Amino acid sequence: MAENKGINVGRILGIVSGVLIIVLGIYCIFTPIETYGVVGWIIACAMIADGASKIVLWNELRKSGVADVWALVGGILSCVLGVVLACSQAAMVAVDIFIAYLVGAWVLFAGCVRIARSFAMRNMRVEVNGAVLGTNWDLALITGILMVVLGIFCLANPMLVMIALGWQIGFALIFGGAGLITATA
Repeated sequence: MAENKGINVGRILGIVSGVLIIVLGIYCIFTPIETYGVVGWIIACAMIADGASKIVLWNELRKSGVADVWALVGGILSCVLGVVLACSQAAMVAVDIFIAYLVGAWVLFAGCVRIARSFAMRNMRVEVNGAVLGTNWDLALITGILMVVLGIFCLANPMLVMIALGWQIGFALIFGGAGLITATA
């Protein structure tokens, strides 16, 4: 009897959590810039958590006599920089803008690599398990060119990257919430 009550509570919590996550995802889709603005906070929290865990690890290693002072220095530095990031609006904006440009550069360079690989594929005709590899080199070239164009566009318009990433977070939350509901229903 008590087991069924626990299962029902778990289902209810799962469904309620899933609905709340979906609502949060919808909110993120309608406010993509605000959603993207949270990325800096996530990084600041991760830096503080990383630093704190390094300090705790250093303390445990110190007790056993194998502590490394650089682990302590790294932990303190991570905590300090995380707090500075969390307390400085200018640093937070700089991190957000840097991430937008980083995404643009990543897409641009990935497109360049895809173009280079397409030419390598053009010269490669290898049969593996009855399939001939290298026959779609032109498709790889086209997608590489499109990625280069998109990367240049992203570098020229970082605000659009921020909006797109905010939407991506929103859609991910919606799909995650729906998955939670279906898993617990």
